[in-house]
Amino acid sequence: MLITDLQPGLAITLIVQINSERMEFESEILEVIPRKRIVLAKPVYQNDKVISFRAKNLIVDILVTFTDEKPQIFKNVTVSLVKKADDSIYYNLQSIAESRVYNRRNHFRCYIGISVNIQYGANRSTCPAILKDISAEGFGFVCSNENEFYMEQVVHTVFKDYIEELNENFVFHIYGIITRAVPLDENRTIYGCRLNNKVPGLETYIMKKDRLRIFKSGGRRN
Repeated sequence: MLITDLQPGLAITLIVQINSERMEFESEILEVIPRKRIVLAKPVYQNDKVISFRAKNLIVDILVTFTDEKPQIFKNVTVSLVKKADDSIYYNLQSIAESRVYNRRNHFRCYIGISVNIQYGANRSTCPAILKDISAEGFGFVCSNENEFYMEQVVHTVFKDYIEELNENFVFHIYGIITRAVPLDENRTIYGCRLNNKVPGLETYIMKKDRLRIFKSGGRRN
């Protein structure tokens, strides 16, 4: 499968690697022009600014999930910003290599994007943050650099989510140990955490969120 075989409306995940660090961001295919080898995708914003994915030693893979086929991944995709005449901004995704089947079992992270309070430190201080994503093994959050965290520090948060399509409420208490920190910009850092205990119901929640995301995207190849 070539990247120009993708169809508009498909949800995609940008898997970003910086040295040993890994982050995931959700996007969507907006337009494909095969004869020009152009694939445009929805940009990812942080604090009203588009993430350029142009940092040194940064590698971007594109993961595509289908409802009736195995997930496909495009390795080492070139991501560039494109501005149209109306000043709208998009990602142009370029790859000459064909995709390959991707095993999600040990890698899948569910995008959350919910505001939470992170509790940390001996005096149980809290700070506002964005719970970026979560998996069966860990989670990531974005927090202001005004707050000090360190490796192997234990953090705790509670996040609530209501899935309207299923009419279900979910509440999870999660405890994690910080294992990595990646500066997002001069004001914020993304922290990656390893869950230090199994969270009842979490894997079911992630599965339902992923199925709903695939359903909304049309998740199939034409």
